[in-house]
Amino acid sequence: MNELIRLDNIGKSYGEHEVLSDISLSIKENEFVTLLGPSGCGKTTTLRIIGGFETPDIGKVIFDGKDITNVPPNQRHVNTVFQNYALFPHMTVQENIAFGLRVSGKSEQYIKDKIAYGLKLVNLDGYGNRRVDKMSGGQQQRVAMARAIVNEPRVLLLDEPLGALDLKLRQEMQYELVRLKKELGITFIFVTHDQEEALTMSDTVIVMNNGYIQQMGTPEEIYNEPENAFVADFIGDSNIVDAKMVDDKLVEIDGHVFKCIDGRDNGFNIGQPVDAVIRPEDIEIREHGEGIMNGKIISKLFIGVHYEMLVQSEDGKVEWLLQNYDSHEVGETIGMYVRPENIQIMHKPTSEDEEAQEVDI
Repeated sequence: MNELIRLDNIGKSYGEHEVLSDISLSIKENEFVTLLGPSGCGKTTTLRIIGGFETPDIGKVIFDGKDITNVPPNQRHVNTVFQNYALFPHMTVQENIAFGLRVSGKSEQYIKDKIAYGLKLVNLDGYGNRRVDKMSGGQQQRVAMARAIVNEPRVLLLDEPLGALDLKLRQEMQYELVRLKKELGITFIFVTHDQEEALTMSDTVIVMNNGYIQQMGTPEEIYNEPENAFVADFIGDSNIVDAKMVDDKLVEIDGHVFKCIDGRDNGFNIGQPVDAVIRPEDIEIREHGEGIMNGKIISKLFIGVHYEMLVQSEDGKVEWLLQNYDSHEVGETIGMYVRPENIQIMHKPTSEDEEAQEVDI
């Protein structure tokens, strides 16, 4: 796929508050990209800069090889679906869909054909004459999608459009968005703070925090190979504990030595303090004394598919979060084992700048 959008060293401040700091990224044609992060991380500002609703203080926005940094929104080949949908409540569905086309001076036959196309694409055949204020949130979201799609944008910007929907409808719309992206063959840039949405729909996930990009990669890379503690903690559940490299590919965690796959080749030195990240589902439960370490289950919750347990280590210094399909009782003592490939070793922040990029949520 060819590069369609590139942000070069984008910076943006509001007064003395820096919202974006040296943001550089590349988005390919026909890619589904998600900007993911907590509130205030800069993801919506990034989207608005791509759409032309904000102008960066520094840096450039490149679209299909051309500098569009100062090009107004109506002259960019993008359309936006906002969180509140921004529909006209006094208009019917078809009037909302046709609005942008009429502003552009399209013929009535062209508009009629586009309305029919848009309604069919979002599964709203027969709803053209209904007022949007008489529709459910999910239906309104589909109308907003249709209104954007009929303008034939090369890029569709979606600013947390599923945030107001209930859980079941939100999950249904995730599949709908993936279907639309495949059928339309256009680039989707999606903003959310919901990790499940990002992992479910995206080709590429861009994790942001405090105005910085923390990591870019596929959903699998982001989840399985987080580059720092913030990403590991924000994407799913993680045990993040202080550790020390005691030899090449050997790490000491909670007083126990574990084999790992990171070592000198990855820039870790013997004796170096590090962060060790272990996902709860990667801790295997064994009989007491048969794992690398032992602990006692101090709480248990049933989470639909699996059990979530909190296990206190024998010395009482660390509480481990475990997820397992088998039920174990509170008070039970168990052994715990972790395979080397399931231990992610990370450098601790070495400067105030690094710490600023990895603040707690």
